Amino acid sequence: QKVFNPKGGMDSLVVIPISQAAAKQRAGRAGRTGPGKCYRLYTEHAYKNEMLGSSVPEIQRTNLGNTVLMLKAMGVPDLLGFDFMDPPPPQTLYMAMEHLYALGALDDEGMLTRMGRKMAEFPLEPAQSKMVIASVDFGCSDEILTITAMLSVQSVFYRPKEKASQADQKKAKFHQAEGDHLTLLTVYEAWKNSKFSNPW
Repeated sequence: QKVFNPKGGMDSLVVIPISQAAAKQRAGRAGRTGPGKCYRLYTEHAYKNEMLGSSVPEIQRTNLGNTVLMLKAMGVPDLLGFDFMDPPPPQTLYMAMEHLYALGALDDEGMLTRMGRKMAEFPLEPAQSKMVIASVDFGCSDEILTITAMLSVQSVFYRPKEKASQADQKKAKFHQAEGDHLTLLTVYEAWKNSKFSNPW
């Protein structure tokens, strides 16, 4: 599952055991529409001692930048006092507000700025919405919209185990020293130049 580390400011995919509630729900699917059996590939000891009773709610383990921006845009002034069904850790809320302040979406008092209101209109992470808005002033909107779209999908690079070195060589042709974002733009431009060919 996706977990956000507020200290590092990064999301990561972590493999964890399912919860007891999720195990019961999955067992309930066996035989729902006809006769069926559920085979559990873990021990009873693991079920009782290693699995949480229920899954950790997503709001308690993800980046809250977009959530905070949306709540501010809806007129919620005090996020720490907001009645969340499953309150997120305060540190995660603070980090989200600091990040939004750094992007110019919040002012010194934690209120939404004009830039923040514009950013809230985009269905994007705050940094990406700021990037799209700023691209107008820099005259590079086409490129930034392409990069933003490329970031919104799973990796465009296919790397089968049996052809890993060949895949790495092909990927290296698109590498841009300026960073991954420009590498993605280069990949898109090459696909565009091939007239969006499927085999490409």
